[in-house]
Amino acid sequence: MIKIRKTKKIDYTAIDSFLPRIVTIPLKQESFDDCDFTVSIGSYVKEGQCLSKPIDSNNSLVSAVHSSVPGVVEGIEKITLFDGRESKAVKIKMQGAFSYRGKEPADFNWKIKMPSEIIKMISDYGVINTFFINKPSSLAAQLNHRNKDSSKIIVVRLFDEDPYRCTDSFVSENLFDKIRQGAAILAYAYQASGIVFAYNKNKPSPEVKEEDEQIFGQTPVKYIPVNCEKYPAGFQRILMEYISKSFPEDEVFSKINIYDLMTDSVTLVHLYNAIVQQIPVISQYVYIYGDCLKISGILRVPIGISLEFLVDECGGFLKQPTKIIINGQLTGWKVNSSEYPVTKNIKSIGFLSKASFPNLTANECIRCGKCRMVCPAGLCPDVLFNQVITQNEVQDSLLVKSSALCSSCSLCNSVCSSRLPLSQIIALIREHSYENPNSK
Repeated sequence: MIKIRKTKKIDYTAIDSFLPRIVTIPLKQESFDDCDFTVSIGSYVKEGQCLSKPIDSNNSLVSAVHSSVPGVVEGIEKITLFDGRESKAVKIKMQGAFSYRGKEPADFNWKIKMPSEIIKMISDYGVINTFFINKPSSLAAQLNHRNKDSSKIIVVRLFDEDPYRCTDSFVSENLFDKIRQGAAILAYAYQASGIVFAYNKNKPSPEVKEEDEQIFGQTPVKYIPVNCEKYPAGFQRILMEYISKSFPEDEVFSKINIYDLMTDSVTLVHLYNAIVQQIPVISQYVYIYGDCLKISGILRVPIGISLEFLVDECGGFLKQPTKIIINGQLTGWKVNSSEYPVTKNIKSIGFLSKASFPNLTANECIRCGKCRMVCPAGLCPDVLFNQVITQNEVQDSLLVKSSALCSSCSLCNSVCSSRLPLSQIIALIREHSYENPNSK
C-alpha cells in the first residue's frame, strides 16, 4: 500500500502499509455473469495467480481476475458489490511468500511482440479500462473490437472528471513516466493514428518533446490543457469538443469521434505494469477521505481488501459516517456498509457526516427548473424523469433519444430541490432504450 502523508514542507510522500489477513476477491470485475474457476477451496494460490476468467460467448478477450495475495482459498461465496450487482468471490487467507511485492521486476521488451499478442497479454493480465468509472470493461476487448468508424485516436485523461475523486490526478503527477510508456504500448496495440493527453491547465504541462520522440516514434502526440475549474470538464463529449476545436479540419485529431478510445491515468499505469513488468492487476489506487476519518490520503491497496480495513488503516473513525460514497460525490455510489471489497473500478471512498448531506430524502418534482439550467447538454432532466416514472404518459421519441447526449455528470442530481435520481433515470433510458407500453 502507498499512503500519502503531508510533511512539514506541505508536500506529499509515499509509505508502505499493512496487508489484510483475508481478502475477498470478486470475480465480476466487468459486466459478465459467468466465469471459469481455476482454483478450489483448500488450494494454495500464489500472488498474481489467475483465479478465474469471465465467460462471454461473444468475446474471448475479457479480463482475467488474479489473487492479490498468496494464501489458501477458504471459500467461494456469493456477495453483493458496491453497485448492487451480485458476484461470486474467492476468499483467501494470506500466507506464504509474495511473487511481486518487495521485488524488483525485470522490464520486458514488449516491442518484440505483435499487436495481437499485446492485446492477448492485456486480457491475460486483467487490465480493465476505468475511463467510464461505472462501466468497467476489458481494455483488450475494446482494442480488439474497434468500430470501423473510429479515427484511431487515443485520448488519455490525466485528471479526475469528478472533483471529489483525486486518484487519476495524483497518479498523473507522480507516475507520468509509466503513463507515457503505457500510452505508447496502447498506441502500438491499437495501431493508433494519434494520442492526445488531456491535462488540467492549472497544473504544469507534462509535455517533454525529446522523450516523446523516443517513446512514441512516428505516432503524433498532442497535449491539450482543459479548464477543470468549471465542472463538468472530463467527460467524453466535452473532451471531444476541446480536441476537435483545437486543431484545423485537415488534421487527424479534428476527426475525433465517439468511437475513438478514451482512457485514463490509472488504466495506463496498470497497462504498463502488466506489459513491461508483467505484473497482473492485483492492486488499485484509492483516495480515502471524509470528515469522519482521522487521516485522508491515497492508498495503493490489494484487490479484495475490505473498506472496513481501510478505515482502520486511516486511524479509524472520529465519528460514525452518515454516508459512504464510492467514486465521487457527483458521479459515485452511496453504500450502507464498509464491508464491501475493493474492485478494479473503485478509485475513491468518502466517509462523510450528516453535515455534508443534510437532506437526501426524495420528494415529488416541484418543477423548479434548476436541472435544466445546469445541464451542459441542454436536456430537460425533469421531463425525462417523468417519462419513466409516469408510465401512462405518451412518450416523445425525440425527447427519449435526446438522452444519448447525457454525459452522466450528475449536475442535475446535485441541484435537484427534491433530491430525485435524475441522472440514474436518464442512464436507464439511454442504456436500456426504455419504451413506454403506451408510446406511439
